[in-house]
Formats: sequence, C-alpha cells, structure tokens
Amino acid sequence: MRPLSFLTRSLFLLVLLALGGCLFNNGPDKDSVRQILQDQLDPSGKVIVVERIDSLNAAELNHQWTVDVTATLAFKQSAEQVAKSLQNADSASSLLGTVGQIGLMLQFGNFKQGQTQIYLTRLQLLKGSSGWMPVERK
Repeated sequence: MRPLSFLTRSLFLLVLLALGGCLFNNGPDKDSVRQILQDQLDPSGKVIVVERIDSLNAAELNHQWTVDVTATLAFKQSAEQVAKSLQNADSASSLLGTVGQIGLMLQFGNFKQGQTQIYLTRLQLLKGSSGWMPVERK
C-alpha cells in the first residue's frame, strides 16, 4: 500500500472542508421561513396557511441571505367568504383585519376553501439575536 502524497492528502482535505461548509451553512431553516411567509401573507391564519416549504435555496452575501422559496399554501376560506366577512365587519378592528384579507383576494384571485396552491417567492433575510427576520424594503 502506497502512502498518499502530500498533494493528494491536501486535495482530499480541501474537498472535505468544502463539503463540510455546504452541509453546515447557517442559512435559514424551513420552519423559520414558513413562519416568516405566514406572517407576511396572513398572520391570523384565518384565510391562508403555509402548509409546507417544498424547496428552499439560500445564498449569503454581506450577512444578508437571499432565499428562493417554493411553498404550498392552503386556503381555509373562499374569496366569497372573505368578501362576506367585510360586509359583516362591525368594528374598526375587525374591518382592519378584513381589509388585509381583501389584499389576499387581490393577490391570489378567486380562491376556494380547501384549495391548495404552489407559491414561489424570493425573501431577503437577516439573522438576528432572536432568529430570522425579513429585510425592510426601501
């Protein structure tokens, strides 16, 4: 058995370090991204629920992460039910919540209760002391 040459050992070590770097990047995890999407789309969870993150591709540049996300959304109410809730809003707080839900109708169209939809988006995230957060858009 021949001993490995210095060059061969160095290349082997370099490959191991590169693989280790790929496996242990500190990018956002699926649970954190799912919660961020839920908070952005429908924090109440009354109309849309982010069921799962189907794919996540993240890259870091200057401590800011760009994350391409494919998620599955589930609609808990139909667009018609959301529109009816606007008619039945009897206070400023319920009206304000319903107006946000109307924005979902504008974004997703005439959705039906129980329907699922694939959602593609790109997020800009920062890692803070209490977890991941979206970068404020200017």
